[in-house]
Amino acid sequence: MKERIARRLDALGIAASWTCAAHCLILPFFVAFLPIFGLGFLLDETTEKIFIGISSLLAAASLLPAYFREHRRLQPVLFAFGGIGLIVLTHLMFEERRFLKFSCLLGGAILLSSGHLLNLRFRRRCPHC
Repeated sequence: MKERIARRLDALGIAASWTCAAHCLILPFFVAFLPIFGLGFLLDETTEKIFIGISSLLAAASLLPAYFREHRRLQPVLFAFGGIGLIVLTHLMFEERRFLKFSCLLGGAILLSSGHLLNLRFRRRCPHC
């Protein structure tokens, strides 16, 4: 039962990180059309903060217990929180530089997803989990 929940948390974390990346990367192309379809709230910065917050909470809920109670491998935690840090730093520093912003957001999503994938892999390989 715990293993299924842990796998689902990692899967949700992967989905959340890619949803956040897709939101940030694709949104500028649809800015004019979103209010027409009642999706103007997606343009709000609060939405971005919510995506980042959910991704961070899922990473913490999935990766930290696995590290402390199961595989004791630090790589997933470093990858995931490095990705979150890159995403947050990008939002704070590169608002005007679009290409740099998109590149860093994509890199952050890749790091975050990689952390979850490594966590899944280490959980499967752990002999006493």
